Amino acid sequence: MQLNLRPRRRPVPAIPIVSMIDIMVILLIFFIATTTFREKKVQVKINLPESKSMGSAAASDEVRKSITVTPEKELLLDGNPVAVDQLAAALTKLKQSDPQAKLELQADTETPLGLLVQIWDGLRAAGFSINDVPARIQRPGQK
Repeated sequence: MQLNLRPRRRPVPAIPIVSMIDIMVILLIFFIATTTFREKKVQVKINLPESKSMGSAAASDEVRKSITVTPEKELLLDGNPVAVDQLAAALTKLKQSDPQAKLELQADTETPLGLLVQIWDGLRAAGFSINDVPARIQRPGQK
C-alpha cells in the first residue's frame, strides 16, 4: 500500500466576472435611461389673498344668473353694475326675490385673484355656497 503524503490540491472556485460585468453594464444603462432629472425650481415669495372659504366649482347645464367680471375689472350681477363691496347686499336681495336662483361666475384669465376672493366672500356672506357657483374662465378676447 502506498501512502500519498502530498495533499491533494483543491480547485480554486472561479466566479464568472465577465458575465457579472455585462449585467452591471446593462443595469447602469437601464438606470441612466429611465432616470428623470428634476430641474431646480426657483422659489418666489408671493402674498396670496385669503378667503374665509373656497371650493371647487360644479358644472351644470341650467340657466343661471351671472356674476360677470369685465376686462375693465367692473362687476356685473345679471347685467347690472354692482360695486364689489355692495355685492353681498345685492346677492341677498336677489336671494330674497328668487330663493331658487342659481348663479355662475364669468371672468377671464386676467381677472386678479384678489377680486375673485372678494366675490367668493360676498357669495358666502349672502348665503350662497361657492361649490354651487361654477366659474367660466375665458382667455382675453375669447367669447
